Amino acid sequence: MKRVWLSSGAGRAWIVVVVASALTGWHGWGVTVTPERPFFWIMAIADLVVAAVAARLAVRWPGYAMFGDDAVVLGRERVRYDSITAVRTGRVSAKGFWLAFWLPLSLLGGVVVALRRADAFERQVVELDTPDDRLRMRWKDVDSHGAFLDAVRTARPDLEPASGLDGPDYARDCTPRLSVGGGFLAVGLVVWLFFAGVLGIQLLDRSTVDGPYSVDATSYAIRSVTERLTGNPDSHNPDLPGVPVDLSVEPCARTNGALLGRSPDVVDLRLRLLSRDVPEPVADALEDELRKHAGMAPGDYRDRLDIADSAVRINIPEVATLYIDIRTGCVGDEGEARLREDLLALAAALGVER
Repeated sequence: MKRVWLSSGAGRAWIVVVVASALTGWHGWGVTVTPERPFFWIMAIADLVVAAVAARLAVRWPGYAMFGDDAVVLGRERVRYDSITAVRTGRVSAKGFWLAFWLPLSLLGGVVVALRRADAFERQVVELDTPDDRLRMRWKDVDSHGAFLDAVRTARPDLEPASGLDGPDYARDCTPRLSVGGGFLAVGLVVWLFFAGVLGIQLLDRSTVDGPYSVDATSYAIRSVTERLTGNPDSHNPDLPGVPVDLSVEPCARTNGALLGRSPDVVDLRLRLLSRDVPEPVADALEDELRKHAGMAPGDYRDRLDIADSAVRINIPEVATLYIDIRTGCVGDEGEARLREDLLALAAALGVER
């Protein structure tokens, strides 16, 4: 059995299949990291489409022609020698492919291709006719083209290859078709690779605009205020059973938030005590008590605790109602349960039932 090289297109297509399959997993993981953003859903679907198209082309494009005793095998195509009715040779230009490839990517590249002569992009072609089909092979190098023709002549010495191609759009290509459609397909592959690379690399940047700060330092800062409130004999905080405890968790903003959205791994816990039913003198006294034990100046409405390098922030607006807003700053989500308990303990120290 003689083997004649046809094209490296199948090998390259299988490489694309492997890369696209790997990126499907990578972008699929990105969906779980940023569920509120559509980018990785789109890219994961695009990865699957690219993998499917590349696999189909890889199966369709044989790398070698295998000349046996009674037939030539072109991938999954088996052509018996006695079924070949005509052999033709000729040349086609791949200029349409390169124009379709470069014009969407670079006007300069497209102009350069357009100014070059069509024969500068010529490919050597052999067509085999059978009663049911017409198969076309093409090569850039002359040696492989000549080896294929020699093998055909050996198998069918009675058929003299004719010069010139008849109906260039009719033949079924067994090697990558370097036409306008192939150029657009290549452009799509380049665009996919670019966005797949950019989005994939962005997944490696998990940084947030603020933090994450130490859970230990944050917990210590909150507990310090709680201990001062409960351990000071001069503190007489009233019981406030009707005040709701609003404890929420907000994902923190990421550095590349426009693409990835907010971080599910770094969160900011927020405790709000807000009530219009607490008398204004009682609310003012309680807020002043918190200011004093949190190290805030009288009348300050917003401050960041200077305790253990934490990012705990207290906001006490000057309003005629009870309004206390405490935020932990951005911390790792592994400390969420612990900080919840710390904030609820602080609310209890202020007289609010849990």
